[in-house]
Amino acid sequence: MPKRLKETMIRSDFHMHTAASEDSDAPAVEMCEAAVQRGLAAVAITDHVEMLRYREDGYDMAAAQSWAASGEMAAQFAGRLRVARGVELGQPLYNLAESERLLSEHAYDFVLASQHQLDDGLDFYFYDYTSVDVTATMARYFDAVYQMVQWGKFHSLAHLTYPFRYLPPEKRPADYAAWQPQIDAILRTLAQKGLALEINTSGLRNPALRTTHPDLPIVRRFRELGGEHITVGADAHIPADVGAHIPDALALARAAGFDHYTVYFAGQPEMIPID
Repeated sequence: MPKRLKETMIRSDFHMHTAASEDSDAPAVEMCEAAVQRGLAAVAITDHVEMLRYREDGYDMAAAQSWAASGEMAAQFAGRLRVARGVELGQPLYNLAESERLLSEHAYDFVLASQHQLDDGLDFYFYDYTSVDVTATMARYFDAVYQMVQWGKFHSLAHLTYPFRYLPPEKRPADYAAWQPQIDAILRTLAQKGLALEINTSGLRNPALRTTHPDLPIVRRFRELGGEHITVGADAHIPADVGAHIPDALALARAAGFDHYTVYFAGQPEMIPID
């Protein structure tokens, strides 16, 4: 049974990157200091570990660096900030043996699963969307996410609508109708497995988007399909973004029908009342 905390915890941010991630130069200590300064009570350090070319691209070394740094931060900030030792595991099914080995060798507090790319190894950030069939490509993406959720050896599914971050306005669909059966299958499976859905606030920092990933309709649908656990994360890569828009994510969660959000320590969910 998930632990339900009686006292409301100050805000938490369960998605952040440090210098162990290839797209961040931020020392872990500066990210944690920023969290303390903003009045957060808990964070998860979730550095990127992409699995398609895990050893070839040095993600094995990144994982070791992040594991060591997050352990140091948990000890250094004890009594001021709860620091979860986490990982953002990218495309775990594309290198399943190494993924499961990594998880067996590290007792992560929190595992965030991501699908940043398809099996061509190209992150959606780098797509030339002028020549992309968005409907077909997103169908392939949601199928890959569904397979990952069926595997289910993680705690929360990161930024379900990740590719939509990068679609140019003329390619951006008005809604998710073309993929709703696939999305429902993903959300239903998460709910059945007792896994969490992340509300990622990074899109709120982008003036061209001004939305969370996923947005309210999908979060509400997750609740309708029996979802119980929501995690919230700013996806910060610099100290200035730590905790950014977390109150907005919690307001969205409440609007979707949730009265708690969830943090994870020792792999166990702790349900925090939303103020």
